[in-house]
Amino acid sequence: MRLKLAFEAIANANVRNLESVGNTFLRTKPMRKQIFIAFATLLVAATSAFSQQTNYFTAIAGKWKGTLEYSDYTSDKRVTMNVLITVTPSSDGTSAKFATLYDDFGKVYRANGVESIDVAAKKFNEDKTEFTIESAESGKLVLLGQTQDGNDVQRTRKTITYSADSLSILKETRDPWQFRNEYKLKRLADPPPAQNELTKKQMQDDLAILKRTLTTLHPGIYRYITPSALDTEFANLEAELKDTMAEGKFFVLVSQLLNKLNCGHTYTNPYNQNEAVRTRSFGGRTYLPFFFDIVDRRMFITANASSARLAAGSEITSINGVSVSKIIDKLLTVTKADGTSTLEHRLDSISLRRGDAERYALFDMYFPLFFPMKDEVVDLEIIPAGTTQTKRIAVLAMTKSERTEAMTKTLGPPTAYEDDWKFEIRNDGIGYLKMGNFLTWRFKKFKFEQFLADAFAQLKQRNVRNLIIDIRGNGGGSMDPGFAVARYLTNKELPPYALSQRLVRNVAAASDLANYVTSYDDSLIAALKNGVPQQVYRRVDERYFEILGREDYPKVTPFSDNFAGKAFLIVDSSNASASFQFADYIQSNKLATIVGQITGGNKQGINGGNYLFLSLPNSKVEVDIPMYFQSPGNGRPDESVIPDIVVKRQPSDIATGIDRELETIQKTIKR
Repeated sequence: MRLKLAFEAIANANVRNLESVGNTFLRTKPMRKQIFIAFATLLVAATSAFSQQTNYFTAIAGKWKGTLEYSDYTSDKRVTMNVLITVTPSSDGTSAKFATLYDDFGKVYRANGVESIDVAAKKFNEDKTEFTIESAESGKLVLLGQTQDGNDVQRTRKTITYSADSLSILKETRDPWQFRNEYKLKRLADPPPAQNELTKKQMQDDLAILKRTLTTLHPGIYRYITPSALDTEFANLEAELKDTMAEGKFFVLVSQLLNKLNCGHTYTNPYNQNEAVRTRSFGGRTYLPFFFDIVDRRMFITANASSARLAAGSEITSINGVSVSKIIDKLLTVTKADGTSTLEHRLDSISLRRGDAERYALFDMYFPLFFPMKDEVVDLEIIPAGTTQTKRIAVLAMTKSERTEAMTKTLGPPTAYEDDWKFEIRNDGIGYLKMGNFLTWRFKKFKFEQFLADAFAQLKQRNVRNLIIDIRGNGGGSMDPGFAVARYLTNKELPPYALSQRLVRNVAAASDLANYVTSYDDSLIAALKNGVPQQVYRRVDERYFEILGREDYPKVTPFSDNFAGKAFLIVDSSNASASFQFADYIQSNKLATIVGQITGGNKQGINGGNYLFLSLPNSKVEVDIPMYFQSPGNGRPDESVIPDIVVKRQPSDIATGIDRELETIQKTIKR
């Protein structure tokens, strides 16, 4: 109360009157010092409160996210919806523009308004509604007025509470006061800075370095493209350069050029990008609140974090007015895969699944670069699961962290890498071994060797006659798990698990390129600066040198607990690199019946084994460059693993939860 009285005195009195008030407190000398200190403290606090109120809009400037809870008088229930509010104050802080997005369960409403404050007159205006400031304290305003409430105009009280990170606005109406609505908001971090603009000269210089590095160092640069065709691709890219260009657009152009190399390990790796570039390009509110699978070049929701009520299996047919077919065609130009027969793998990489979405998914990165969003609203055409009618909805886009948090509430906490491994003997007597990844270096306490030993010991002890090994979703990693499983599936010695030569195109020094590349292997940098030591390579032909001193994976010899029954291996289009190698070896040596979809990878061998990381000096775009062509050494076809039993996925499987591959294997076993 004393603070309020002092605030009113300061707001309504001139300096002379303030001095008079002060003098009356200071007439008695013994109390003068203490009273002066007390009054001065009160005066400072009141002045601070006055100052804060005149700068109320400045204090809440920026973007806020939270909820609006309101009483729905028609249903006599409280309803909560998500909101985004952007506050833009005037230069003097006495007014502000409010832009609000209301996320109304599949519809988004936009509202714009202006609010102003006049502390001296105790007036607060919200558009055309005038309120009286009943009280003004630090971080709190209480307003009184009259507003429309249902069909009536009712007395209204608004209580605004704010701090650096939170803002709540409680509206009460009627007599006695009844809850009408309340905004509960949290301040959002500042949006990422705008993308840098690159000059034409800067981009041309970067492309010159990229071309020289690829043609000098990349072992498979001409495996699927001729030198003249590569020159044409660089010329076409340069023709697209403008006088200035946003770094995100240049990032796309570089990714599209690398796509033409048909190398699954040569790409603009998001993990290795300059952090500032990554933030500017991928750090905004541009993330769809869904996970989805691409089936038959169509997009089907698998998980939903939006306010719209959409079941798994609902089809998205357009996003912000762009058809899904056009979106897929654009995104295919920045996918990566080995060889020219991997369309299924490229399409699969456009799917948005939880593991990639919590890290860096291709769709999340490139969709907003190809199709910039006007604001945080995503307009969609949807065919809800179980229907045939197209429905238009709108939802709010998210940041990556917001989507992860929302999906965690729906799906539970993220799993560890080792949780992608599972073994059981099912009720039907069939063994089931799931190996969801081969990223063994990311396992914590999990020892896959012991896990496999225990699993195959159980299979033998219980005389299980049929085993399903499931590597769907496994994009590769270490070759050790596949090598170990092969030893459990054979009863005789087999050829080496990975028979290949490590080939390079150049062994001479290219010290000028050392300024632009890094590596986790110091010997690679030394070889780049000084040339490859003569004793570690030999010439193979006019194109390649073989790097010596590396032995192939040894021959596959059976474990004592080797499996004696019938094995089935389920594969899909995500399989590449080490998981492709596993499927290829299993099929080549007839260790299991392969079931599922065509994999990624390539029987002609991949480029990999070790890497240089090229950072273009002007744009800061990073490109992973593999060092070795892992040649199988014979004339194998340009193709992936084609299953023995091809199972075509159906869009309806997502809605129904049918596992078509497992059903196919069960029917095969019964026959």
